[in-house]
Amino acid sequence: MIMILKKNDAGHLAGLRSRGYRITSPRQAVLEVLEENEGRPLSTEEIHRLASTRHEGIGLATVYRTLELFCELQIAARAHLHRDSEHFEINSGSHHHHLVCVSCGEVEMLEECVIEEVEKAVRDRSDFLVTSHCMSLFGYCPSCIPGG
Repeated sequence: MIMILKKNDAGHLAGLRSRGYRITSPRQAVLEVLEENEGRPLSTEEIHRLASTRHEGIGLATVYRTLELFCELQIAARAHLHRDSEHFEINSGSHHHHLVCVSCGEVEMLEECVIEEVEKAVRDRSDFLVTSHCMSLFGYCPSCIPGG
């Protein structure tokens, strides 16, 4: 089944169409979940649960395959939170990292990137070609600071 796209969906789904992929109802449901939770990385299970409210009967395997495809096409990105399950978020086009509360699990975006300075130092001092990086900082959010 081909879906009629809303105007704001066109940017993220252009990669699907341009590479010959159909825009199916399950793909549309996963995309909507990711877009509505921009800035909040979600586990595959959370995405499945939320997508199920939009497309009854969507299987967990379909969600996994869709997320893999979206990552390949750079519609979505993996968020490295060092948890038991993988987390994904919409690729908003802005480079960012994450602050993860070890008490309540709250995740906050960190838009500053000091690792780019480290990448430059690596380029200047070695033959190693850095192609990407990820960073998550772990600690306590203001609500969970011990003794606070």
